[in-house]
Amino acid sequence: MNANLPADQRVRDRIRDDLDATLIIEAAAGTGKTTALVNRIISVIGSGRGKLAEIVAVTFTEKAAGELKLRLREEIENARHDPVRTRSERERFTAALERLEEARIGTIHSFCADLLRERPVEARVDPMFQVVPEDESERMFDAAFERWFQATLETPGEGMRRLLRRRDVMDRDGPRAIARRAAYELLNWRDFSSSWTHHSIDREKEIDALIEEIVKLGELAALAEPDDWLGKSLATLARPIREATRLESVRDRDYDKLEAVLRNLGSGKHWNWRGFGGAIGDLSRAEIFARRAAIRARLVEFRASTGANLAPLLRDEMWPIIGYYAELKRRAGKLDFLDLLLIARDLVRGDPDVRRDLQRRFSHIFVDEFQDIDPLQAE
Repeated sequence: MNANLPADQRVRDRIRDDLDATLIIEAAAGTGKTTALVNRIISVIGSGRGKLAEIVAVTFTEKAAGELKLRLREEIENARHDPVRTRSERERFTAALERLEEARIGTIHSFCADLLRERPVEARVDPMFQVVPEDESERMFDAAFERWFQATLETPGEGMRRLLRRRDVMDRDGPRAIARRAAYELLNWRDFSSSWTHHSIDREKEIDALIEEIVKLGELAALAEPDDWLGKSLATLARPIREATRLESVRDRDYDKLEAVLRNLGSGKHWNWRGFGGAIGDLSRAEIFARRAAIRARLVEFRASTGANLAPLLRDEMWPIIGYYAELKRRAGKLDFLDLLLIARDLVRGDPDVRRDLQRRFSHIFVDEFQDIDPLQAE
C-alpha cells in the first residue's frame, strides 16, 4: 500500500468510479465529502454517462452552491487540459465548461422554483410568481394572524377561551404571544392537514379533586407555628386557590380560570420548605410532606394532560389562519419557501407526464450535506 495515499483511498475510488450505484456517504466534517462529490460529477461527465445539463446538484445554502460551482469549474478546467484523458473526454469537459452557468447547482428551493416556473399550469401557480422573502412572509403571516385573532376574540372557541385565561409563569409573554407562536409553528406543518388526535380528560372532575386536596392541606397552615416554614409553604400553596374561588358563593365555578391557576401552582420554592418541629394538627410532618409531594405530582400531570387536551382544540381553531395567509400570497403572486417544496412535491408525485419528463431530462442527482435536508425535501 502506498504510504502517501489516504487509508480510505479504496472508498474514495469507488465513490468516483462506481457510477452504476446510488451511494450515500457518511463521514465527519472536513474529510472531503464535497471533494468526493465533485470528483464523482467529473467522472459522470468524462465517462459520457451524463451531461452537465442532465445533472442536478443540491446544496444547503446559496453560498455553498456558489463554492461548489467554482470547485467544479476548476476541476473541469483541469480535466479538459489533462493529457492523460482521451480526446473525447476532453471534448466533453470543454462542452460542459461552456454550459456551466446553466447547470442546476443550487439549493433545493431554487431547484423547486425552476420546476414550477417551467410547469406553472400543471402546478397551478401564477406563471410570474415571486418567492417571498422571509421578512415579507412573516408580515403576511402577522396580517393573517391579526385578522383571525380579532375575529376569535368576539366568539372564542373552547381552546382559545382557555388559552386567553392563562398567565403562565413559564411564559411571560401572555396568551396572544403564545397563540401566535403556535400558529406560526402550525404554518410550517401545513402539509399535514388532518386534525390531531384529541386527548380526552375529565377536566372539571380533576380540577374539583385538586381544589379539595389543596384546600384541606392549606387549612393546616393556621395550626402551624407562625415561624414554621412548612406552615408558610402550605399557606402559599393554598392562597391562589382561595383567591380564585372566593366568589363561588354567588356564581358558578370558573373552571377555565382554575385550570390556569392550577397549571402554575406546581412551581415555586415553597414546595421545598420543610420548617421545624413536630406534627401540625393531626398529621405528622412526614405525612404532610407526602401529601404535599403527591399534590405536586398531580399538578405536574394536570399540566401535561391539559396541555395535550388543549393542543388539538387550538389546532382546529387556528387552521383558518393557513387559508388567510394563502389568500394574501395568492393576491400578491408570491410563494414562500415551504410552498416551493410542497407544490413541487405534489407536482412530481401527482403528474406522471411531468415525472417522466424530469426522469428523461435528469440522469443524476447529487446532494451535498444530506443531513440538513428534512423529510419533505428528501421526498
